[in-house]
Amino acid sequence: MPWLKKNLWWVGSAAVALVLLLIAGAYLYRNFRAESLVSAELNQQTEELNQLNNLNPHPGTDKVNNIEAAKQQEKELEAFLLEAQKRFVPLDYPTNLDSGQFKLLLDTTIDELQRQAERASVKLHANYAFSFSSQKPLLFFEPNTIPPMTRMLLDIKTISEMLFRAKVLALDGIRRPSVTAADTPTPGAQPGMSDFWTKKAVTNDLAIITPYEFTFHCFTPELASVLEQIYSSPHCFIVKNLVVDPAPSQLLEKPADQSGETMPVVPTMPYMNYRYLQQMLRYGIMPRGYGPITPPPETPSTTPSRGGLQVVLDEKPFRVIMWVEAVIVKSLEEVKAKKKTAAPRPRPAETPADGSTPSGESTPATTEGASTESTPAN
Repeated sequence: MPWLKKNLWWVGSAAVALVLLLIAGAYLYRNFRAESLVSAELNQQTEELNQLNNLNPHPGTDKVNNIEAAKQQEKELEAFLLEAQKRFVPLDYPTNLDSGQFKLLLDTTIDELQRQAERASVKLHANYAFSFSSQKPLLFFEPNTIPPMTRMLLDIKTISEMLFRAKVLALDGIRRPSVTAADTPTPGAQPGMSDFWTKKAVTNDLAIITPYEFTFHCFTPELASVLEQIYSSPHCFIVKNLVVDPAPSQLLEKPADQSGETMPVVPTMPYMNYRYLQQMLRYGIMPRGYGPITPPPETPSTTPSRGGLQVVLDEKPFRVIMWVEAVIVKSLEEVKAKKKTAAPRPRPAETPADGSTPSGESTPATTEGASTESTPAN
């Protein structure tokens, strides 16, 4: 201890120097850790910048600002949507219907369409429900199925009225997308035998597109009238495909018992000598078993008459399969609201300088395996 008392000043100085070295080491370690995090973030931003520079289209340079051009194009798209809404006015679809109200609307619409078809002399199948035969006897409907079925019902009503105004000969059938699990399409079914088909309604960021198939029989003027009405309609109905073939229709075929033509019955007469019969008829005596003699029916000559008009074109009714899409353009407010609620793109997680995985996060290999095994939603 005498040495310590003699060198107390040096011991104190050494202790202070040791404490200062510890403080400097801690400060250096903290700054080194902060510098590592900054370097990792800088590397991440550099990679993101390189990725953006390699994108097509390029975000832009000092001379060309593609981001501003994209904003300008977005404004032009909004103006186009406003103009499209003026050109294509949607139908007045009722909203907030319950099962009872939809049932009343369905029965009223089907009865009205059947009466219009009868007044226009358009032939239909017996008790035809215009693709709603499976829903007609029901009294309760799922709440989430009522809005799409309401839109389909009014779309079919509007297009069917166009066919009736065009005076088509027969409406063989209508097919529409299925709404519930019970609405299963029948593959290979004849027109009028199935109400559903495999095509589905499509909903994107701008519109709701619902496809329909109408099968009817008509002549060329009636088909031209149908296409003209669809073209001049204020609502957005687009004819996507048109198939014309000479297939016969069961609705236009006449049954044999309703033809109205009966063959004359020729009575059988007993045998008699022609000379005796002629003498008896000369004196006004009608033999027993004989009736008045009628001349045989004249058969039309197969040889064409000279000087008459010859038939060059004898048009027959043909079958038309028409695919129509009903487009409902969304309002600009709905488009903007969907953009705001859209989830932003997740940024890559920050990686520490030592290369370890951040706490609470999975490694990239585990994430890729989970995304690979998951089943995408239809």
